[in-house]
Amino acid sequence: MATGEIMVGSNRDFESVELGDVQKKKKKVPRRVIHFASGETMEEYSTDEEEELPQRRDLLPSVDPTNLTWGPYLWFYMIRVAASTLSVCDFLGEKIASVLGVSTPKYQYAIDEYYRMQKEVEEEEEENEMSEQAERQIQEQQNQQQSESRPETQQPEASTSFVNVSFVMEGEDAISASQKQELSAVPT
Repeated sequence: MATGEIMVGSNRDFESVELGDVQKKKKKVPRRVIHFASGETMEEYSTDEEEELPQRRDLLPSVDPTNLTWGPYLWFYMIRVAASTLSVCDFLGEKIASVLGVSTPKYQYAIDEYYRMQKEVEEEEEENEMSEQAERQIQEQQNQQQSESRPETQQPEASTSFVNVSFVMEGEDAISASQKQELSAVPT
């Protein structure tokens, strides 16, 4: 039976389709193999979506200029020279524009100054916040030390009374010793 023939049998119409070689399976070839320093390898396969995309072809077909006549021969080289000249001019134009500063925004200095000022404000706010936090920690430590160092004992009331204190030095007479007496307030 050939592929696609319709079999007419007892009350049933069906189509016979040959499946071909079932044992022949299409082996997927890895798109690239990545070799690691540890000796391991990883195979990267393309997805079905990538396979469905048509292969990109050059806009101009590759032509062998030796087989062309004079007209197409000159036209081929004229287009080739024009394309290469255009790419060189494009490259040089970008380099000259960057050297002369034409490619930078007109007011880039103002934009840079704005961002610099914003950064300074943020740093100042952060510094103020850190100093306030440090002051709070120092205050808490001082309060904690004061609360720990306060004695809980009661002191008697201080009363002052005058005491006569005299100093007697050796080898001095009694009159000079009496002149050196002083009155001092000593708590009792």
